Amino acid sequence: MGHGFTCDSGPNRVALVGYLEEALSNEELARVEQMLRTRSEWREALRDVTQDMDPGEHSVATIWRRHRLTCPTRERLGAYLLQALAPEETDYVRFHLDVIGCRWCQANLDDLSSTVETRPSSDMEHDRRRRRLFETSVGHLPRRNR
Repeated sequence: MGHGFTCDSGPNRVALVGYLEEALSNEELARVEQMLRTRSEWREALRDVTQDMDPGEHSVATIWRRHRLTCPTRERLGAYLLQALAPEETDYVRFHLDVIGCRWCQANLDDLSSTVETRPSSDMEHDRRRRRLFETSVGHLPRRNR
């Protein structure tokens, strides 16, 4: 997710917010970190941005970011890996990972992927059979009356 900022013109608020939210590419994160290590005006600007972003109040935006309310749960990400989500849910997870570029969810997905890859094939075959059984039984089971 490129923001296209330059470090030549002094501290960049968008870059600093992206840095704090870990929303920059690895290259951009490295550039901001370099500026923070070498330039006092960048460190001062970072303190100001940090205070502006979290002044101790409980705004909706702050709570939304802090609790990652738009992030799929780890269970949903696991279901995404197993291709067990409904198409609209799959589209949302793909959008969240590919377009939004959520590093938190990507790290969870990478962790889950490594877990799935290290599972014995018999477990994976069991999951595949279970998912296939579920998919073929949808619509054939009686509905419960509530």
